[in-house]
Amino acid sequence: MPDNLMNRFPYALNNLEAMKIPLRASTEMLDHGIRSLSLGFDLNKNVQNLGFQLAQRWYSLADANLPKVFSRFTTLQYQALKHFSAVFKNLLLTHLKQVHQEKRGELEFIRLFTEQLPDQDWSEAFDDTRILLDLPSLKVLDISSEVKHTHHNYAVVFAPRAGHHSNIADRVALHLRDQGLTRMAIVEQKCAADIPLYVDQKRHRENFDSQVDQYKKVLAHLEYLTGYPPHLIAVCQPGPLLMSTLILNPHLGKTFGSAGSPMHTEGEKGVLTDFARLMGENYIDGLMRFCGHTIAATRPGHGRQCFDGALQVLGFYYLGMDQHVRNFKRLLLDLKQGNTESARRQIVFYRWYHTVNHFPAGFIQDTYKKIFVKNELIRGKLSVGNKIIGIKDYPGHVPIWALGGSQDNIAPPLQATGHVKLINSVSEGDKLNLTCSGGHMGLFRSEKILKNYYSKIAKFILDRSDRVMAV
Repeated sequence: MPDNLMNRFPYALNNLEAMKIPLRASTEMLDHGIRSLSLGFDLNKNVQNLGFQLAQRWYSLADANLPKVFSRFTTLQYQALKHFSAVFKNLLLTHLKQVHQEKRGELEFIRLFTEQLPDQDWSEAFDDTRILLDLPSLKVLDISSEVKHTHHNYAVVFAPRAGHHSNIADRVALHLRDQGLTRMAIVEQKCAADIPLYVDQKRHRENFDSQVDQYKKVLAHLEYLTGYPPHLIAVCQPGPLLMSTLILNPHLGKTFGSAGSPMHTEGEKGVLTDFARLMGENYIDGLMRFCGHTIAATRPGHGRQCFDGALQVLGFYYLGMDQHVRNFKRLLLDLKQGNTESARRQIVFYRWYHTVNHFPAGFIQDTYKKIFVKNELIRGKLSVGNKIIGIKDYPGHVPIWALGGSQDNIAPPLQATGHVKLINSVSEGDKLNLTCSGGHMGLFRSEKILKNYYSKIAKFILDRSDRVMAV
């Protein structure tokens, strides 16, 4: 069962459950009232029809000298009664149906916060044959198009580990695939509860180094499948990890790009980085002591220390509270007015948003210290294994692109794109630096941004791909 953000607020849940009782009763009463009135009007209509038919039959059998005016009068009376009944039925039922829709919408709105969440998955259907790798904390899914490929290289989208299920990268991957990157793979980050504490009877530590090691295995496997290095695409958090992997293994990347990633956390001021540097690197260790927990025996990650992903989600709520309030107002209005398609999109989003994925303790501690506090990759002081690397070590033969959002309060635009200008080893013609007008979620969900920006990114990547020779 997916972990629900709302489980952290039992009193609020109890109050919401209590609110559902009168709403459910009102909805059912209105439903029965509408059915009863509809049935009554239908019976009345049938009686009117029967009476009119009997009258018409009597007139046909009566004396031919009977004035036809009586027949016409009966017909006019029947039509008037029929029209009056229809108008009266419409007046009564329209209002009742409107009230019923409003109450049902309010009930559906509360259910969003109280009912069990569905399992999160990717929109692209896949089976075990399409799982390319299943690593301790990563799963690699092949979502390639069933077409004759024009390029050898896989494009691989690394989804974020940010308190939610990784399918936030879904729309980006599918759009890029539709733009011609037909060999497409997605890297899903597992919840800490599903990462085993022991792998091959050895203690598995899930930290920055471990992630880089698993990223390397992903890239090497994709190169093995085609004989050509893949295109590397980082959505949000994986950016620094993926670039570190590329620097250490420059032969495993054809191009590199990131969207909304904290690449250069000193590129400009931001709420998260300002807070991290104010609190210092020991803050995350203290937070782990108070807000961390151990995975229960019922899950594969039994015994692993983790950071509660609900705290990350609450942090996102805090940063975007104004937008969330607007979203909820719009959703409630759509539900009350019966705008089902608009409401459905928001419900799907918030079911995803409230599904909590936990962080392995070592991963969140390393990321916080190395990236948000010290900015080690940019400063050239990032330790991975027994090597010290930095942005100056970026391989000059790998073209690079970056996308930031002008309204992104998670990774402000210069944090997401400022690293590109620091890379002197790549020619300007092999750089693509983009900033769109959008917030953090918009970078991965907005149809407008997908069309106007990711289409440019797809062309940039395709122009630098290894083409399949025509036979």
